[in-house]
Amino acid sequence: MNRAALKEDAKSILNSHFSFYFLLFLPAFILEAIGGFTFGMNVTDYPEPSDGVSALITWIAALLTIGMLFVCLDAMREKLTYENPLQKSLFIFHNGDYFLGTLLISIIQYIFIILWTILLIIPGIIKSLAYSQSYFIYRDAIDRGEHISYTDAITRSRQMMDGHKWEFFVMGLSFIGWLLLVSVTAGIAAIWVQPYMSLSFANYYNELSREQNAKDDHVEDHQAPTSESSENN
Repeated sequence: MNRAALKEDAKSILNSHFSFYFLLFLPAFILEAIGGFTFGMNVTDYPEPSDGVSALITWIAALLTIGMLFVCLDAMREKLTYENPLQKSLFIFHNGDYFLGTLLISIIQYIFIILWTILLIIPGIIKSLAYSQSYFIYRDAIDRGEHISYTDAITRSRQMMDGHKWEFFVMGLSFIGWLLLVSVTAGIAAIWVQPYMSLSFANYYNELSREQNAKDDHVEDHQAPTSESSENN
């Protein structure tokens, strides 16, 4: 997969509609800033109520961000209308199946990854890469009217990422320079970097799912004549 082309497509869309993506991600930016500030208020070594508040705010921001990834996927598929960005920032809450699926998949993934990490750090990282497409897969299944369990979405992601985990890992590494820029600008650069990364990763899934669908169609085309021959016999 051409990583540079995926990122260039994402950059082109972002630069053409920057004001839309700025407003789309604005609620997440605000929540992330509040969560970080609240966490920073605890200067002791002991858990305080502010830690719980910070964790809750960060979790809500993470859910919002997943919804924004869905919006970015629509952009890559040319299904997005660039209007009402603040309304679209709540995308994850517009559909009960999206929200519940995202919530429970995130919890299940967290448990699985923690269990693998307890064994060794490397297996935990590998599994996080393998499960990385679960949200997109679940969303696509829901849109097709397919009933899919939360663990099925994780399993399908693991299967889809077979042979692609290193490729995905390298793609993540390619953003290190941008993340350093976010750090040295005290988070200000995130108003461009976060949408850029989200669009890039949505584009990655879009291309990967196309490849998977093409393989499935190819297998079906080769199996169909065999089935017909068996029926004739």
